[in-house]
This record gives sequence, C-alpha cells and structure tokens, in this order.
Amino acid sequence: MKPLLYTFRVLATGTHLMRTGELEADLTRLYAYGPAYLPELVALKRDAEHGRAPSVIGVEADVERMTTALEDARDSSALTERATAEEALHRLVVRARLAAP
Repeated sequence: MKPLLYTFRVLATGTHLMRTGELEADLTRLYAYGPAYLPELVALKRDAEHGRAPSVIGVEADVERMTTALEDARDSSALTERATAEEALHRLVVRARLAAP
C-alpha cells in the first residue's frame, strides 16, 4: 500500500507545486488532486502500516490521470525553469561553514 500512496503523493505534490508555487507534501492536504478513494487509502494505511494495498479497480487509470495532470501543470507553470535562489543558498552555506568552529 505504501508504494501506491507514495506514487499518489509525488504526483499530487508536483501538481500542487506547479500550479501554486507552494511545496506541500502532506497527502492529507492534497486530496483534491487524487482519486475520490484516496482518503480511504490513507486511513487503511494508518490502520495496517505495511499492509498490501486493497484491490482498487481503475487505480492504473487514476495514476495515469494524475501523471497527465502533473505534466499539464508543468507545461503551464509560472515557475522558473531553474531555481533562482541558487547563488543566495551558496553564499549562506559558505558563511555557515566559515562561521563553524
């Protein structure tokens, strides 16, 4: 079950990021991007931490639909192609290393 939930989380997180510019990896906050049965899968996972995913008719189609949504969101995203904070992050790391005892 965990691999299926990981798949849904990656797809939903990516779609949300591309559409909003906000990184949200909590699957319980991303239900709108997934299939209607997603909250039930999360509840089942909580009850049986490492159990097998129940047989869900159409799960492959749902993964494909979410993959297409992610690709569409990527193609229409206002996010820059590359991170714009790379130089600032580099300077922060250098300062932190130089300041370390």
